[in-house]
Amino acid sequence: MYSEMIFLQGFVHCDPHPGNVLVSKSKKSQKTQIILLDHGLYQTLSTEFRMDYCSLWQALLKADMKGIKKYSQSLGAGELFPLFACMLTARSWDSVTKGISQTPVTKTEDVEIRTNAANYLPQISKLLNRVPREMLLLLKTNDLLRGIEATLQTRASASSFINMSRCCIRAIAKHGKTKVPLLSYRRLQISFVECLSLWMINVYELFLWIKESSLGKRITNCLYRIQYSTY
Repeated sequence: MYSEMIFLQGFVHCDPHPGNVLVSKSKKSQKTQIILLDHGLYQTLSTEFRMDYCSLWQALLKADMKGIKKYSQSLGAGELFPLFACMLTARSWDSVTKGISQTPVTKTEDVEIRTNAANYLPQISKLLNRVPREMLLLLKTNDLLRGIEATLQTRASASSFINMSRCCIRAIAKHGKTKVPLLSYRRLQISFVECLSLWMINVYELFLWIKESSLGKRITNCLYRIQYSTY
């Protein structure tokens, strides 16, 4: 829901704390419900900001260091782009370079982040004075959402990164289409790349589902046994 608001709609509810938004499970269906109790604070994101933010998150999910530097600096981080990436993801720089979607969060990393937050207060203050006001509200929103994820024990789950990737791809494609004629080869090319990228995400999601299913675990165990029996 928040990926849709941030990356696609550009109109974001920036105050998702327990007093404004309630997340619970339905007693009948056992599905997660999101209940809006109060509107709180909203923010409208400019198109330029939204596209840079989309591109930055795509770079973060791919561990694309050049992209992380480029789009962090586009958002005002300057030479402090490594610190900005860590603040945005609430992950260590080591995890950012390896890929936040590939590296699970550990207790050791959480302690490291808290320690570094205290040690880098002057740099953090300098960075917050540089970035656009829109970014300040999104940083606040991200922190509140992580609190909800921690409560639901879904922090840094593959599904959240997959949904975020889908929204980023759709947002960049939608924006690209507005810059070209309706009937043009470039528009067709953008649509093709969008469909291919979304299809690849669907395949990856299916792979993860099979891997985590009982059938997938049985196949994995069989492959391990075959591998070790050859030695």
